[in-house]
Amino acid sequence: MSRFAIIVTIKLQPGKAEEFKPHILANAEAAVRDEPDCHLFHVMQTEDDPDTFIFYEVYTDAASLEVHRQQPHFKKFYEGANHMVADRAVQRVTVHNPDNIA
Repeated sequence: MSRFAIIVTIKLQPGKAEEFKPHILANAEAAVRDEPDCHLFHVMQTEDDPDTFIFYEVYTDAASLEVHRQQPHFKKFYEGANHMVADRAVQRVTVHNPDNIA
């Protein structure tokens, strides 16, 4: 059985990383805790550019991502942090070895 995932690359406005971080970490924690179809939500920050974040999110299927986007914690994140985002790229991918996810 495969899983649906997204890899999101966020480029923030310069100097916004520390302000942005608590917003995304709260969203990621709530997604895994409160959404049964969100299996993994890693938040990563690039070493060479602290204003660039990468999220790796694994869901049961694509519909689960749409459910995630309707959750109160996602809406709170979006409303509180979207103004800091300069650029966003989303890749939709298939995870072929989901049992390898801790």
